[in-house]
Amino acid sequence: MDLSVDVLAQSQQLATTITENAWLWTGNFLALIVLTVIFLFFAMKGGRSGLISFILALYAGYAIYVVFPYTDFIVAMGGTSPVKAILSLLIFGAATFLPFIVIRRLTGGGFGSLTFIPNLILSFLAAAFLLVLGYHVFDISNIYQFSQPLDQLFAPEGFFFWWFIAPLIGLFVLAR
Repeated sequence: MDLSVDVLAQSQQLATTITENAWLWTGNFLALIVLTVIFLFFAMKGGRSGLISFILALYAGYAIYVVFPYTDFIVAMGGTSPVKAILSLLIFGAATFLPFIVIRRLTGGGFGSLTFIPNLILSFLAAAFLLVLGYHVFDISNIYQFSQPLDQLFAPEGFFFWWFIAPLIGLFVLAR
């Protein structure tokens, strides 16, 4: 009887520890998980080339955002840092929308459908791409306070280039 109570207590402690660690991990990476799930849903519902077109449009949108002559003027109109970050995101969203439409039309029949795992990987890489832009370009830390593990992944300047090209590498490897 004593042995079964001890086993039950150890099992309960193990289950509690696993649950606490899962919640801690989920909480630390919540922004990345949410973006990945949104992109995965878009990839599964978006048809043959939806996610691929979206990833390519993110690069085009970033290029347009960088060279748009009124970006600084529009962002400066926001009085506080959170408003400036929101304006930056809105300009980027607008700069990404038109290229998405054009690229989607161009790639509509050019790619076969991807299975769940490649879509999951590309969704994760697209989410990471947006987070690294958020850290280094849009300063969204004024809107949302990221967790320490996300800061360690995306905040260092030395990681920016690698997260920036990761979706392109993913497309090269997975979209054949």
